[in-house]
This record gives sequence, structure tokens and C-alpha cells, in this order.
Amino acid sequence: MGSNELINKLPTIIGIVTLFAIHGYRKKSLNLSGTITAWLTGVSTCIFGSTFAILLLSFYFSSSYLTKYKSSIKKTIEDGHTVGGQRNYIQVLSNSLPGTIFAAIFYFFSNSSNTLVNFNNDFFSSFFICCFIGHYSCCNGDTWASELGILSKGEPILITTFKKVPKGTNGGLSPLGIGASIAGGFFIGLMFYISSYFFNLPIYHQQQQIISILLLSTISGLLGSLIDSLMGSTLQLSLLSIDRKVVINNIDKLLPNEKTKHISGTNILDNHQVNFLSCLCTSILSGFIGYFIFNNF
Repeated sequence: MGSNELINKLPTIIGIVTLFAIHGYRKKSLNLSGTITAWLTGVSTCIFGSTFAILLLSFYFSSSYLTKYKSSIKKTIEDGHTVGGQRNYIQVLSNSLPGTIFAAIFYFFSNSSNTLVNFNNDFFSSFFICCFIGHYSCCNGDTWASELGILSKGEPILITTFKKVPKGTNGGLSPLGIGASIAGGFFIGLMFYISSYFFNLPIYHQQQQIISILLLSTISGLLGSLIDSLMGSTLQLSLLSIDRKVVINNIDKLLPNEKTKHISGTNILDNHQVNFLSCLCTSILSGFIGYFIFNNF
């Protein structure tokens, strides 16, 4: 986007992102700090590319809806679950910072003017586009898995031991959660293809392979969720409150003299740090996975 084009589009970008930010705040998907951070992230991502912005919005709206879905039930299972989400600036950054950085690298250092993935012609641009797809596929897949998996009828199994654990335990796997992570990744790939088709016509329709995009995003959604579960089960503490019968993933939430039982993990990372690291790892891996997929499918 040239400087003149950017100046012309900036008021529209600011206006649209402001409306979305206000909507998120009013719906209690974001608190004040989360709203400001989401606004800055949204404006930056829109400047870096329309397709990037569509993926950000796709993740935000779908994850916000699922966070609210049957939240009254989730609150009885997991301590600290907030109705509506009410994400703060830390939560927003842990789920958006790597993606924003990848989009910025593409915008400032790439010679490409579109989001066409072609490693033979432009390895650099294609790699970071795949990193961006992988990032939001991971975020979306993991969020869908967490918000739907906790509603499974049966108890999940811990990824490290395959033993049954209470719902809400970090690192717990369920068929519903795994299916949700796959669907979440697939959804991001589908939105990437649709948005790229409209914003990059006619070159995108002629050259890009939808199968490769969907395969990359689906794998990234599942892989990101598994990496998050592995980190959560080992580096994040999960306790069961004997008194309240809920899973506690944050020791700051413990009540005075509350009796607990250790389920898994150690108190090294919190949930935000696990989300950030799992997204970062999945994003970089997605760049290499994309190279393999787009050269073989």
C-alpha cells in the first residue's frame, strides 16, 4: 500500500476498527485495556493487508461467540471463567502479537503486493504468509477446542499420561476438543482463501490452490492445540478444589485455607504465556509446513 493510498484509506480503517472495538467493549468481550490494545492491533493489521485483517476478525468474532456459549456451565467447571470473555491487554497481545509481527514483516520487507503463496517465485513472502495463517489457525483451533471441549459429556484424558482428568484441566484432550481444533483451523483457511480471492482477483483464482491452504490451516489448528496442551500439562499448574469442585489454573485464585488436589503440571507459566509460546512455535512451524504442502499439492 503506497503512502498516498494509505492516507486515503486510513480514516476508513480507523472508523471501522473503532466500531468493532466499541462493539467488543459493549458486548463485554474486551475490557478497557483489551479494547485499546485490540484497536491498535486492528488498525495495524488492516494497514498491513486486508486479508490479514479478515483473519484477525474471523478469529475474534468466532472465539468471542464460543467463549460466551454456555458460559454458565463453564463457570461451574473452571474457576475464573468470565462470562463474555472480557479479555484484557495481555490476553489480546498473547493471541495477536506474533501474527501482527509476521504481517508487519510481510508489509515492510516483502516485494509482493498480494497474498499469493508461491515458494518457487517468492520464498520470503510465502513463508511469512504461511506463518500468519498458522498463527491464527493455532489461536482459533485452540480457542474452539478449549471452549467446546470443556462441554464434552465424558472426562478428557491428559496428553502426557492418557489418564482421565477433570474437565478444565490444562492439557486435557477430548474427541470434541480435537474435532473443534481441526474445525477452527479449517475455518481460518477458508476465510483466508475467500478474502484472498476477492482482494487479489484475478491472479489468485488462477494460481492459488485451495486444497493447500485448507490443509495448512487445518494442520496448524490441530498442531497448535496439541502444542498448547503439551505445554499446559507440563509447565502450567492445574489444581482441583476439594471444597468447590472446580479446576483452578491460577494459584492467585485460591481461597484462604482452601483444600486442593494436584492434577498436573508445575507453576512455571501462566495461561497467557502458554498461549503466546504455542502460537509462536506453531506459526514458525507453519512456515516450513507450508513450504512442503505448497510444493507437493
